[in-house]
Amino acid sequence: MRKYLLSLPLLLFFHSLHSQHDSILRNFKFRDISFRAITIHISTNGGVNNIDYPAGETKTRHLEGNSGAGYYSIRSTDKLLQTLSANLYSGLGTGKTDHISNGYKSRNFFIGPQFRINNKWFSGRNFIELGSDALLQANNRRTTNNTPSSIGKEKWGRQSLTVTVGIGKGRLENITDMQNALWLNKALEQEGQLSRSLSLSELDELGKTITKSKNTRVLDFRKRTRYVLETIDGYLQNNGLINKTDIKYFSNLNDIVFFAFNDPRLSGTELFIRVTPGITNYDERITMQPTDTKDQTDATTKSVRFSAGINKHIPINLIHQNSFGATLQLNYFTNNYSDKEFNSGTLVNEITTEGTLKQAAIGLFYQHSVYPNTRTIISLRLDGETGYQDIADESGYFGNARLTGALDYFISFRTRFICTLWMQYQNNFYVINNYFELQPRALQLYANAGLQISL
Repeated sequence: MRKYLLSLPLLLFFHSLHSQHDSILRNFKFRDISFRAITIHISTNGGVNNIDYPAGETKTRHLEGNSGAGYYSIRSTDKLLQTLSANLYSGLGTGKTDHISNGYKSRNFFIGPQFRINNKWFSGRNFIELGSDALLQANNRRTTNNTPSSIGKEKWGRQSLTVTVGIGKGRLENITDMQNALWLNKALEQEGQLSRSLSLSELDELGKTITKSKNTRVLDFRKRTRYVLETIDGYLQNNGLINKTDIKYFSNLNDIVFFAFNDPRLSGTELFIRVTPGITNYDERITMQPTDTKDQTDATTKSVRFSAGINKHIPINLIHQNSFGATLQLNYFTNNYSDKEFNSGTLVNEITTEGTLKQAAIGLFYQHSVYPNTRTIISLRLDGETGYQDIADESGYFGNARLTGALDYFISFRTRFICTLWMQYQNNFYVINNYFELQPRALQLYANAGLQISL
């Protein structure tokens, strides 16, 4: 009986400790920042295939180079939460295929700028939302056929614009910095480098200091690294929280601040009502010489989406997180599709379609995430939508559901180990590309594992 009585205070102490961390994570505010980042990437890929078909051997070779640049910024104050991103992608490729009966060479170039912005203005717990998403894509491809000798030129482009207007209540906070502050506190405590246990207010201030330290230079990584370390170290030393500053202390500080590369972790509840109108245009031109034939495709899709729902993210403790939500959607899509064939400038064939798709649906999601350390995320997510739709005077129910399990482990700046397993079921489900495309009833399984290496 005495053992049980002695163990009870210990259980209450550990429960209190986890509850405190839970409370700190839930109440942390990601405020007074103006974070900016610039990313640049260059990559290349290629391949060689030799396949011996019954009709003869086919050899294919291709080489492609890609480049891109991006800008990302976030402003977070009590009155405003703004996220902005701008990206530009481009690529150049060449390929060759040899076959006994035919062969061809190809060259292609593509470019695609994208811009996205979202603003939420807060008054207490209520907010007004205004955002926009714009995308442009352009692709040119030239193909030279050997037999018969001909040259094909293909140009296609896509332009889309959506605008989001909404109102709501609540706020989703990014608690990643607070999570890393707790990891840092734990590491320093285990090494015996803290002069005393940090209070709840001191832990909260450590999280805010990590946030403040990142709000600095964009391009000069060396100076930024020094500023981040000096800012966090200054807080710990100026408040007398460190009893020694040896190599282990700076190793822990550097390791958790710069190598804790996990996805943003959220906390809070958000109720919202949104209206999202959008328009997408697609155009494609294919010409063949010397036959002087031309194929011309044009498609326009207009849409309006009304959605109302709730998102809730609950940090159970430092290790575990639950997230779930529900959304009621009313969707309205119209599509105009045209495909014309010309021979020597004369129209010889034309296909045009017009369609309207109406949907009333409910979407649900649940996700449990595990953060066993600063480098790893293990997650299990179930999401889907089901509802009633009407298209071309045909009505019926539709559904789409997916179960996903994922493991993401950070090895280095350039290398991650990623494993993904998912299962998806869909029934009477439409995909909107250049026209309304009905997907067959299907159950799909997918598995992937390997190293993701960025050079």
